Amino acid sequence: MSKQYDPSRQFQTIAEASRTTGLSQYFLRRGCWDNSIPHIRAGATKYLINVPLMMQRLNEQSEVGAQAKA
Repeated sequence: MSKQYDPSRQFQTIAEASRTTGLSQYFLRRGCWDNSIPHIRAGATKYLINVPLMMQRLNEQSEVGAQAKA
C-alpha cells in the first residue's frame, strides 16, 4: 500500500509542501535549516513542514512588504 498525496494535511514533507505551494524544494529545505519555515524533524533527516502556518507567515510578510512600498 503506497502513501497517497493529500494537499490538505497540515504537516507535509518537503516534496509534498513543494507540490502544494509551488515553492521550490531548495527554498523549503533552506528555510528548515535556518528555522525561517515552521517545521518539525522526524528522525535525523526528515522534515515535516507546517504548511498552513508557513502560508500564514508568508502572507503576513508580503502584507508588510506591500505596506512598506506604499
